[in-house]
Amino acid sequence: MSDSLKINLTILPEEGLHLTFSEDDAWFKECFSGGEPPDFTLTGVDVDCLVSRSGDTIYIRGRLAGRIRQACDRCLEQADVAIGGDFVYTLVPEKAETAEERELTAEELETSYYRGDFIDLAPLICEEIVLQVPMKILCSEQCKGLCPNCGVNLNTGSCNCRREMTDERLAALKNFRVKN
Repeated sequence: MSDSLKINLTILPEEGLHLTFSEDDAWFKECFSGGEPPDFTLTGVDVDCLVSRSGDTIYIRGRLAGRIRQACDRCLEQADVAIGGDFVYTLVPEKAETAEERELTAEELETSYYRGDFIDLAPLICEEIVLQVPMKILCSEQCKGLCPNCGVNLNTGSCNCRREMTDERLAALKNFRVKN
């Protein structure tokens, strides 16, 4: 599928090119063949986008909806989480000074660059998938996590540990009283 996401700009129709496709984790991992992939599994993603141009500027507008699987941040059990949202990319031809290190304006931060007559949508879609992943993954909002003392999963069982654990380094402050 990755070759079908390479768009030939010389034959891009005036009304734009509408693309709809579905991919899985094997495709997603190919985007990171040169580096470390993210620590989640993409169970599937559906993408619907329109690639259009105005002069040399290429516009990509679309929507993605997918599911990822990753360990819950509280209990470490596998959690399936829905991801998705709209995305917009503006691509302009790369210039010689683009590669140099310089301070970028806010408008330039929202602009990507392309070189030649082809653009590959795969890296852009993979980037968007990573951006859609929540910072904190929870199997459920009511997840109780693990007991900090014995490590039992509090969602599936209980323990006899004291809930009021005191850090020995702070024990001297336990009886500290502030007088007004």
